[in-house]
Amino acid sequence: MDENKEFLAPENESESTNTDTTSETTENTEEFAAFAENNEDTPQNIDGMSEEAVATETTPAPKKKKLLQLPIIISVVIVAAVALTLFVTKAFFDTSIVGTWIQSVPMSSDTSSSDEAANFDIYYTFYNDGTLDFTVGTMTWNGTYTVSTDKSGNQTLERVLNGSQMSCNYAVSGNMFTGKTLELYTSTSDEKAELKSGNVVKPELKVDKDFKADDKVTGTWTYDNGYTKMTYKFNDDGTVEINQSDSVKAEGTYLIKNKTIIIKYYYTDEVEMDVAYSVEKDGLKLNDILYTKDDGSAKATTAAATEAATTSAK
Repeated sequence: MDENKEFLAPENESESTNTDTTSETTENTEEFAAFAENNEDTPQNIDGMSEEAVATETTPAPKKKKLLQLPIIISVVIVAAVALTLFVTKAFFDTSIVGTWIQSVPMSSDTSSSDEAANFDIYYTFYNDGTLDFTVGTMTWNGTYTVSTDKSGNQTLERVLNGSQMSCNYAVSGNMFTGKTLELYTSTSDEKAELKSGNVVKPELKVDKDFKADDKVTGTWTYDNGYTKMTYKFNDDGTVEINQSDSVKAEGTYLIKNKTIIIKYYYTDEVEMDVAYSVEKDGLKLNDILYTKDDGSAKATTAAATEAATTSAK
């Protein structure tokens, strides 16, 4: 019996031990669960703050939009109103003659053939500084002008062109969208000249297919006798520019052939001018007048030379 007790004792002891261990394990599990429950980091409790508090702390506050101050708005409105007023005035109520005006003139019978256009255009360009360009074809005359208004509101235009002074009344009508019209008239005549606003259009210059540049001719050549100054500028592309005392200018083309420079330009029609030339030691002689290159210091040696220079510019 005692042996049986000894044999059973370890088993009973083991059962007792298991029971104690199970009890201890259960107790530890309950303690861990309680610890976990008390220390769990949940969204509802982080460092003692609620979810709303966390969201408030982590989300930056929205920035306030900057508003334009009232004086700035008023200034912008005033500037826009002034600009609009100026535009409307310029577009619809501007009676200034500054700009380019086109007059269509009938071609005279002695300068036109049956297959040519019946009219040619004359261009008047008035500048703000009181100067005036009068253009026909590729020729331009330079002049001056003044305008005035009397007590009755009549507007007067006075022009000085090519040494001649002309005076007439004028009136501007229309606007920049539908086109403007300049009327020129006098109190002694019922006729009125009507000019339309536009741009200068010159005839196309065509260089002769046989043109060859000559270094002995190419360049700017000037004659100045103290009263008349003539300049020919022969370009290496076959074009030529003629200037008489800065009062008359012409653009054209040229061709060198048999000791002659053939110059073509436009007036109411194409004009051809033959200029005899020879290369001299001290310059270029054109129609027996000696021109010097660039400085314009040459003097004509005969009285006939002055007349020839004037004729060659026409």
